[in-house]
Amino acid sequence: MIVHNLIASIEAKLAKLTVEKVAIGLRYTCVVLSDGSCGLAATLDERQCCNKFNWSGPLAGRPALELARGLATADPIASSIGLATVNAVFSEDAPLQEIEPIELLKIDKDDVVGMIGNITPLARHIAERAKKLLIFERNPSHQSENVLPDWAAEWELPRCDAVFITGTAFINKTIDHLLDLCTGRVAIIGPSTPLWPELLGDISLKRIVGLFGVRVCDPELVCQVVSEGGGTQALLKHGALKAAFAS
Repeated sequence: MIVHNLIASIEAKLAKLTVEKVAIGLRYTCVVLSDGSCGLAATLDERQCCNKFNWSGPLAGRPALELARGLATADPIASSIGLATVNAVFSEDAPLQEIEPIELLKIDKDDVVGMIGNITPLARHIAERAKKLLIFERNPSHQSENVLPDWAAEWELPRCDAVFITGTAFINKTIDHLLDLCTGRVAIIGPSTPLWPELLGDISLKRIVGLFGVRVCDPELVCQVVSEGGGTQALLKHGALKAAFAS
């Protein structure tokens, strides 16, 4: 699985670090490490009741590698914390974004475009340029010709010329299968995206042409935004910058 490769690639670095702070908000989870680096990931809790988080004891002070390994578990909150820990390492030196995802994938009027998860601002721009936009959601608030349940991706994604996948797919472990279904150009987008350039160079993942995530420049402010339930736009206004790798 890709998540195992992510952890293994930085295991030696993680082994030297401890966790300084963890914030679990309604929208995002934030992890600050002992070297001052900070990573984000979507807070993914698919449980339908108010279960407490089962990781006993405080998280601050624990080995960073211990938390990172949560990404390889079935627990949604541990997975979110794990990806945020991994992203703290990957995003620290990531270059700032110089091109928009829609431009990199060269979306035009002949393209059928797939989007895993509804990112409204981006969806609006894509719909204006593409022949057709198909949005796949786990629990769509409504279904229409272009808003479909996530299981419809099984037969719709292979016909898409370009696909935008949110970094949340690393948390719920759907990333491997989604990439298997894709035959066109792919960009991974959003603050959860691991900015690991090897994802672009791996022959088996040759369809990924861009990774679009964030680099945290003010960990304290970002943790405050996360704790107060802030979303992507709030993070980009207060302590996070767009960062990207493009092939």
